Amino acid sequence: MNAPAQSTAGGASALLEVRDLRKYFPVRGGILNRAVGWVQAVDDIDLDVLPGEVLGIVGESGCGKSTTARLLMHLIRADAGRIVFDGNAVRADDAAGLRELRRQMQMVFQDSYSSLNPRLPIEDTIMFGPKVHGVSSAEARERARELFALVGLDPAQFIRRYPHELSGGQRQRVNIARALALEPRLLILDEAVSALDKSVEAQVLNLLLTLRRELGLTYIFISHDLNVVQYMSDRVLVMYLGKVVEIGPTAEIYQRMQHPYTEALLSAMPSMDPDRRTETPPLVGDPPNPIDPPPGCRFHTRCRFAEDVCRRAEPRLGPAAGEETADGPAAGADHLVACHMRVAASGHSLAPAG
Repeated sequence: MNAPAQSTAGGASALLEVRDLRKYFPVRGGILNRAVGWVQAVDDIDLDVLPGEVLGIVGESGCGKSTTARLLMHLIRADAGRIVFDGNAVRADDAAGLRELRRQMQMVFQDSYSSLNPRLPIEDTIMFGPKVHGVSSAEARERARELFALVGLDPAQFIRRYPHELSGGQRQRVNIARALALEPRLLILDEAVSALDKSVEAQVLNLLLTLRRELGLTYIFISHDLNVVQYMSDRVLVMYLGKVVEIGPTAEIYQRMQHPYTEALLSAMPSMDPDRRTETPPLVGDPPNPIDPPPGCRFHTRCRFAEDVCRRAEPRLGPAAGEETADGPAAGADHLVACHMRVAASGHSLAPAG
């Protein structure tokens, strides 16, 4: 079992606690369509989300970010693990508990078009969730029109429009309004702005920050865009091949990263400085096959610091042991990393990405 994710709020109780979350997908083959292998999509994930914070999740495609989001929402069933929301354990066989969880926790998906029903006017789409949970039609309609205004859409213009009549940014605002219709406490945003152009993306991001402040929301923010994650997040969790390799406050992750994979990710960020050129690729090779991940540290096949212990033993998530810098310790107690070669222990120094 990995060490529990530590909070940044002096021991504040977590709104969402996840321990040992695991999901393997079967690979089937043969005449009888039997399982001949398992894709280890999420493997013993631990994380905490504090009330009112934004936890960013980053990593390469296929690392398990979206699968983790769907497991938290119980859209797919976990093979193992424990999920606790606001002190109450959530079980897959507890229909009443799942119903209440989905009032408290909602999700905004990446594809703003396919996540909306093309046959329903968007007002009916927003009303659907509250009506399923027992809210009267009149109250649901009033709530929908309040949400239109809240997300920056004029109810008089948009209530009877269909999804195909809206732009991408407008559809995503509708998706945000639908997610807010049940007055949740936690929103999971899975690549919610990646399909938008930059001007619309900025508007939606600022809308999300305003809603967080005004409604007291908590976010799990999943994105490939490291600049957006830095702008939005209080803490950042880095995943690689189904595992958490580093988690900590955003400033520490971006300025004092401890894991070689985090260093490689941040080194790949585009720079506005014309004099800053990348002479060598920050990371070479493809991720290992998730059906047959390497023993020990899963990153050792691409890591320039790897030693024999990395090939033999799987590193556990624990406090980063950083060297002293001019600004103090290189890592705080709430900065966790899964790496045998953490800075102080090996003498290696993972330089900031600039």
